Amino acid sequence: MNLTNGSALGKGMWHPAGSVADDALMGALQSYRRRVTGTYRSVKPDEITSGVLGGPFLVSPKVDGELWFLVLDTKEAILVSANGKAITGDVPLLTEARAAEAKLAGRVIIAGELFAVSSGKGRPRVGDVESALAGGTQAPAERLGFMAFDLVEGMLADAPMSCPYQQRLDALSELFGSGKRAKAVRTDTVGSAADLPALFAELVDGGKAEGLVVRSAQGAIYKIKPEFTIDAAVLGYTVRTEDPEAVRTLLLGLTREDGRIHIAGHCGNLGSDEDRRMLLKRLAPLKCPSSFRCPSRSGDLFTFVKPEIVVEINVTDLQAETSDGQAVRTMVLDFAPNSGWKAMAPMPSASWLHPVLVRVREDKKPGLVDTRFAQILERCLVSDAASATPEVTLPPSEVVRRKVWTKAAKGKVAVRKLVAWKTNKSALDPSYPAYVVHWTDYSSGRGTPLDREVRTAPTNELMEEIIARFIEENIKKGWEEIA
Repeated sequence: MNLTNGSALGKGMWHPAGSVADDALMGALQSYRRRVTGTYRSVKPDEITSGVLGGPFLVSPKVDGELWFLVLDTKEAILVSANGKAITGDVPLLTEARAAEAKLAGRVIIAGELFAVSSGKGRPRVGDVESALAGGTQAPAERLGFMAFDLVEGMLADAPMSCPYQQRLDALSELFGSGKRAKAVRTDTVGSAADLPALFAELVDGGKAEGLVVRSAQGAIYKIKPEFTIDAAVLGYTVRTEDPEAVRTLLLGLTREDGRIHIAGHCGNLGSDEDRRMLLKRLAPLKCPSSFRCPSRSGDLFTFVKPEIVVEINVTDLQAETSDGQAVRTMVLDFAPNSGWKAMAPMPSASWLHPVLVRVREDKKPGLVDTRFAQILERCLVSDAASATPEVTLPPSEVVRRKVWTKAAKGKVAVRKLVAWKTNKSALDPSYPAYVVHWTDYSSGRGTPLDREVRTAPTNELMEEIIARFIEENIKKGWEEIA
């Protein structure tokens, strides 16, 4: 296999992201990640019996590690991640895995969790993996292990993913036997969801696993993990169109070690209507300037506020990678009392699942203690978390199309506006689209007077198609173009 870069990992080698120059292999790994692990359904512990459907089930402990792939053939054994990282050479885990090569007739790709035995007495944690990979020639690589849970390619007469999961699992168990560092994951068969709480109590509450992975007879895969909370600083808000006195969504951030604020995510599950109105009363007086514009998922731009309020957010999981194995990246911001917020650079982060506002933490303040970014690192491995944030100057956007139409009816004037711009940033930061089209529809006589739609496009041609479709669908008889 062609590998670029590389540095010492004990007696083996560590290759960073993008090092694997095998397009066919990387395509297979990324396809598996999107098709299988990217479609796991998260279920809360208190929803086990109602949210998990389709028994009987095959149930495995969720090991607290990283998704990697063990690639075996008659010549070598290597570990590869979906974003092109690799571990090769004389690493104890790979030495043990090579013992299985005598059973193989061709290449085999196995999905599993790369974990590291904890330096303490507890179960493995994702942070232990980073520790085991650090230190160059002195790295404690002997702590690395691989818990295989699926067969991606090879061994079976038919394509593995077309075979029943039990058949794939049996093949892995036969391949690894009673391995110490590389082995097939423990799997229990249970008849119904009513049997799952007992396994959750044994494995998760008992401190042996991070969670459960449950595979139904119908093919659905559920991930059951304990919920946890994160204390985050409120950076901004949007308001409800139908109730402009109430917050719709919060923009939240965490404090990096260099003191800057990393955008952590959005939260729109904020409680009752009264709770949302009380939030706006707290936040509106804190409005401040920002040279950085951040849209919500609805297309509304967040109103930025001074970082003074901390909220506790309940989440079910964190994901540091996208479905194709690329690092999640969000913007790091810097705040100055006089000038407000400015963007520094996008940095690796993690997205959270199912955020719910628990409460405003009146006893906490944004900073390196109460809203530390390390809250994420306790549960998810994020690269460059301790690195100082560089300041990247992004070019300004360029408006390429602006049109406004009005229509008078019953003494009122309705307005429709289209604005399209080229961001000029996508080549420097892939989190930016190349083009953005924003459609505004205002009519004071409607129940919701103001409607907005935002579309993005990777090319000028697609942008023009979106513009043409907006105009065709919305500008009919009676509308007059005024700008």
